Amino acid sequence: MIRVLLGAAFFVVATGPASAGSPEEVQALVGRAAEHIRDVGQQRAFADFTRPDGGFVEGELYVFCSDDTGVQLANGGNPKLVGRNMSSARDAKGRATNVELHRIGQTKGHGWYEYLWPNPAKRRVERKVVYVVRVDDQIVCASGYYKPDQPGTDRSETDRPETQKP
Repeated sequence: MIRVLLGAAFFVVATGPASAGSPEEVQALVGRAAEHIRDVGQQRAFADFTRPDGGFVEGELYVFCSDDTGVQLANGGNPKLVGRNMSSARDAKGRATNVELHRIGQTKGHGWYEYLWPNPAKRRVERKVVYVVRVDDQIVCASGYYKPDQPGTDRSETDRPETQKP
């Protein structure tokens, strides 16, 4: 699993300029991805999300999608993860991040989730803030950005990361 995560980290660094993203950029990218699925269908959309030149990899931002079993259907950060079950992937605190993202997307329709994840650009674990949306009853898609740690914060689920108080 660590080898897969490190591979993802190096792939992201190699595919785009350093652009950390913002909540607004992440929401716009995920919204555009959901619209793309409606316009062209899942098969073509997932292929587009996974390709570096598919229009859904923007610097450090990329779209990833998974089904209700944890299988990655698209991953612009690391195409090698497509088809792999990531339900057992844990963050630095042992939280099942993919399971939580799926739960938020399926129960709320959309939402934010923060977890600790290796930042490939800085080569250290940082807080990753991810926006997830429900595509259908089995699939969610998401994207996120890295946020430097702030002392005294340990949030996992938020409504809007930029307005949440520690």
